[in-house]
Amino acid sequence: KEFATTIDASLLGASATVEGQLFNKKLSTITGIRYRDNSLFVNSKQIETNFRPKFTDVQSFLSYTASEKLTINFLGNFSLNNYNYTPISRRTRFGTVANPIELIVFYNGQEKDKYLTLFGALSTEYNPNENLTFTGTISSYNTQEEEHFDIAASYNLGEVDTNIGSENFGEVAFSEGIGSQLNHARNDLDALINNVQLRGSYKKNKKQIDFGIKYQKEDIRDRIREWEVIDSVGFSIRPPHHVGNHQPYEPFEGPITPYQSIRAENDVEINRLSGFVQYSKRLFWNDNEVWYNVGVRAQNWTVKSEGISSKNQFIVSPRAQFAIKPDWEKDMLFRISGGWYSQPPSYRELKDFNGNINRDVKAQKSIHAVAGMDYSFDMWDRPFKLTTEAYYKDLSDINSYTVDNVRIRYRADNVTTGYAHGLDLRLNGEFIAGSESWVSVGYLKTEENINNQGNIARPSDQRIKFGILFQDYVPNLPDLKAYLNLVYNTGVPGGSPSYADVYQFQNRLRDYKRADLGVSYVFADANKTHQKGWLANFKELTAGLELFNMFDIQNSITNTWVRDVYSKTQFGIPNYMTGRVLNFKVGMRF
Repeated sequence: KEFATTIDASLLGASATVEGQLFNKKLSTITGIRYRDNSLFVNSKQIETNFRPKFTDVQSFLSYTASEKLTINFLGNFSLNNYNYTPISRRTRFGTVANPIELIVFYNGQEKDKYLTLFGALSTEYNPNENLTFTGTISSYNTQEEEHFDIAASYNLGEVDTNIGSENFGEVAFSEGIGSQLNHARNDLDALINNVQLRGSYKKNKKQIDFGIKYQKEDIRDRIREWEVIDSVGFSIRPPHHVGNHQPYEPFEGPITPYQSIRAENDVEINRLSGFVQYSKRLFWNDNEVWYNVGVRAQNWTVKSEGISSKNQFIVSPRAQFAIKPDWEKDMLFRISGGWYSQPPSYRELKDFNGNINRDVKAQKSIHAVAGMDYSFDMWDRPFKLTTEAYYKDLSDINSYTVDNVRIRYRADNVTTGYAHGLDLRLNGEFIAGSESWVSVGYLKTEENINNQGNIARPSDQRIKFGILFQDYVPNLPDLKAYLNLVYNTGVPGGSPSYADVYQFQNRLRDYKRADLGVSYVFADANKTHQKGWLANFKELTAGLELFNMFDIQNSITNTWVRDVYSKTQFGIPNYMTGRVLNFKVGMRF
């Protein structure tokens, strides 16, 4: 609504935003640019590395009011993420107190990943009258991804001497695995997604009808060249499903093959036609206020690969919601919703472990039932709100996946069923007058059954989540503010190697615990203006310190898998997240 410039800067990066109105206030615009360097986070990890992940993005939104009935909007985005990674060494201890194990790795090579994203959308909003609104949108999205690496790792996996009286206490006493591995990849993906959409909304007499239709074309070109060679004490480890030989009685004359290898080139075209309609109404039952809506979504799509098209697939997803606010002295709202939801596959869900495309992957389906309650009340003469939701989901035609380090790989076969149920509670309000804080608790259990082998935990099965955000200020110095963020989550499944049977890898990561502390001072804002001096140049000015993970707790996010050639066991080595990090931050608005 007015010209303004906002700048935020910290040891992790900076951002700037410019906004204003032009052409007699017919054109409004806001444009922002951000730069982030996560080296400060990376340098606190256990791996010694030369790693500078840099992220840059620019976003712009323009809105032009052509007339009282017609508005034209444009949204654009440019994003460039670079990961230049040269690992040097790693030293990680894991296991139990009675049986600690240490992994020492020395690296050669590097990884260079680049992700470029471009997006643009043009929409027009037309209001023929006060009851009817039409919105037309055309958009284009392009992503270009490069994943190139050659990394050789020599490792020593050994038992740690726990005998306190030993001269070698705390050192590796026995090596269980000595070897090396070489990972290579030249993976490139270029995806162009174009769509056109028309939406409408009709409102009258507390009734509303929303409807829309959309056509989308996806053109994906994917080149995969990836292999891994594992060596253990001079012997190349053959692939997991390699047929045995009769050495040393008969010489083995077959070629040396990588432990795993993926070579594929996929040119895929996906065409989607989708639409929805929804009816909503607000009314009163006696003195009780009621809302409800019913709707349905539908989509038809085909996948074309190697010149061959899949058969048309069509899904229908009905859903409904009902809410009632009783005429009680207490301010309470009850709601229930449900439906039969279907999620058509994206390109990545069509690609199996070996990079091959299954054109006939079906939509994943889920029957949802959700019940919730909102309770608004006053405590200590201040407003609070308690939100509660319980849910159950019956899942079918699941396209199950595994997590290998930070990569997700799909089975692309729809042979999995499952379920999920849970409960979420959140209490937010002014625990301290003038400062909003909240407490949240969540419970989740979700399991899947792959090809009738029995139920196992899904990768997202995180049973308990607990969080607190507490904000405060000094009573005699209200411009000095502080926040405390506490998080406790039970561990999720630790994943598995992409070529392994997930039923043999059902260990969980350790529980996630974290505490963050932030302190800031407000030099200028809407309630604290300055007419002279250097602070008169600012509409807002704040500065502060943030201490992330202040107790320096080692939280693991995934596992790296190391093979012990003697016991033929694969150890999941935790990949720990960042330790304690101190950040300085300043925010300015002109």
